Amino acid sequence: MSQLTQTAHYARKFIKFSLIGLLAIIILVPISRSFRAYWEERHPKPPPPPNLALGKIPPLKLGTERYPVKNFSFQLQTIDGNLPNLGTQSRVYFVPILGPKFFDEDKTRRTAAALGFSNELGKISNTRFAFSNTDTGATIKIDTINNNFEISYPWEDNPFFANIQGPSQNQALQAVQNFLNQAGLWPEDIDPKKTNYIFLKYSRDKRELVSIPSLSESHLIKVNLRRADLDDQPVMAPNPDEANISFIVSSLSGNRQFIFAKYIRYPISYDRFGTYPIKSSVTAWEELGSGQGFVARLGDNNDQGTITIRNIYLAYFDPEVPQSFLQPIFVFEGLNNFLAYLPALDPSVVSQESQVN
Repeated sequence: MSQLTQTAHYARKFIKFSLIGLLAIIILVPISRSFRAYWEERHPKPPPPPNLALGKIPPLKLGTERYPVKNFSFQLQTIDGNLPNLGTQSRVYFVPILGPKFFDEDKTRRTAAALGFSNELGKISNTRFAFSNTDTGATIKIDTINNNFEISYPWEDNPFFANIQGPSQNQALQAVQNFLNQAGLWPEDIDPKKTNYIFLKYSRDKRELVSIPSLSESHLIKVNLRRADLDDQPVMAPNPDEANISFIVSSLSGNRQFIFAKYIRYPISYDRFGTYPIKSSVTAWEELGSGQGFVARLGDNNDQGTITIRNIYLAYFDPEVPQSFLQPIFVFEGLNNFLAYLPALDPSVVSQESQVN
């Protein structure tokens, strides 16, 4: 075989095996990457151990018990019939509890005036003042430390809104936002997309407000503002049908636009948190069955008997009273709009000290 023939022979072999190798790379690399991604998804790296950066956490206060959990029994009917795996740890966020300051009362007067209440009625507790609007008779009770407030309007003797259609959802939300912005109180962590609206109508027979399904028949609209999800988990108020920031809005402008308002907000230090172990869903389920937890909503159920639970997930609890930490809870959703909460932190990281009142 001549030198030239040998060279051509080896060149053809080289090209042949090079093409085979290139084809193998083209096929095997994506397969390898897909397998690696599949393996990592099925066998994720465990998170670092909880750091307990905020020390031990005081017991969570869920609110005043209305329907004792011990009156119920529970049966599980999730989609797959099993309890979910919700992980082994969660964040806990610090909530600064403010103390009184020398100029708090003057600041409170300015805030009340910015909201339309300039007539001071007096001090009703160590940290609360009452003011009124002389044109409408509406009153505001406002906290000097946190600027939390409640507005009430004496409409019962004169339901002036009864012959006027209520505002649309967008109009009501914009009215609330404009109102709070007057005093610099619009919260940055509110998610407008999570706002809940309830249409209200004045019942002349009952002489009270009743909820109705449609805007076209409404006289008022209730606007429930909610915090944005945190760590892909909802932030739940003690009463899931309401919110810690809630307004009842009419179509009128000016002083008669809001006939009720509740504003309860404690600022969360989103950059100051620790990671903490949580109970397993098995433990949480056993505790619920043994009478622990808090019934947040009874729904269309009797106040005793068997409740069917269809979904279990984690959330954060947004309290109505000052507490030093934003803590995780288990949420149990049942048939007929039943909802129950249970503190999620492992007892080993919960102190015996009470939260700040």
